[in-house]
Amino acid sequence: MARESANTPPRRLPKLRGVFSPTLTAFHSDGRINLEGTKKFVRFLLNGGVHGLAPLGSGGEPFTLTMDERKRVLDAIVEETAGKVPIYAGVCEFNTSAAIDLGLHARSLGCDGLMVLPPYYLKPPKRDVLNFFRQVREKVGLPVMVYDVPSTTYFEITPAEIKMLMDEDVLHAVKWSHAEVSRIYDTRYLCGDDFTVFVGNDLIAFGGLAVGADGWISGLPMMVPDLAVKLFDLIGKQDLAAARDLWYRLLPLVHLEFSGQNGDWDPHIIAVVREVATLRGVPVGPSRAPFTPVKPAVREELTKILKNLGAL
Repeated sequence: MARESANTPPRRLPKLRGVFSPTLTAFHSDGRINLEGTKKFVRFLLNGGVHGLAPLGSGGEPFTLTMDERKRVLDAIVEETAGKVPIYAGVCEFNTSAAIDLGLHARSLGCDGLMVLPPYYLKPPKRDVLNFFRQVREKVGLPVMVYDVPSTTYFEITPAEIKMLMDEDVLHAVKWSHAEVSRIYDTRYLCGDDFTVFVGNDLIAFGGLAVGADGWISGLPMMVPDLAVKLFDLIGKQDLAAARDLWYRLLPLVHLEFSGQNGDWDPHIIAVVREVATLRGVPVGPSRAPFTPVKPAVREELTKILKNLGAL
């Protein structure tokens, strides 16, 4: 990928479509980042046929990484991808300056855009959050996808606000990471066909794609990328009977992935995804503390599900 300066005019890219997978950050057993393991996970995704990557989102556990580590992980992912698919680098920062710093690094590597989380935890006023996106866009210049995940940020951005920022050339795509399908078609209605809408929650992946989402970014593409791509293609070809059959085969994995959200977050989604990678022969290692691996019973259930899907 070509390198750019911050002053280079932003590129106008074709509309994004397809399955964009998050990426796991691999770790050694002592907690050090494992760049080779991270590259192997990227190869696993590319071999599965994904149409793009969204590294350093929640699945990459950026909150456990220093800024230097985030940059090194992104370096490794860009190197391994070698321009084969677009990359929208995750920017999950509360601090505006840090978000711009990481965004500029992504731009220098030739990333195609940014997937930007709203400032989290302290819950700034809405005007400050909207200005956060404006400042990142102005200083970095890359296209911006807003990463809306209120279950963890406890912050909502509305389709109308997205339309406002789209009109200002601040936002160019959205990843809706909650279980409201209406957000997808409301955004399509308000923003038109040129604005890219991703379904970002596996619970509504089938419905979201069926009502017009342009693509899919979530956990299933990390675990069974080839089947996620197949589902996307079937819905795109309007072969809904075959798509439904595949969706019902995938549902046990979706239900297990989200089972912890009904109580104490055990198993956690990230722990499930990591275990699947391990079972499928990709050496991503354990998460950094405080996360712990899934329990043996969950591992056994995942093994059974993956075998039924033909993924083991």
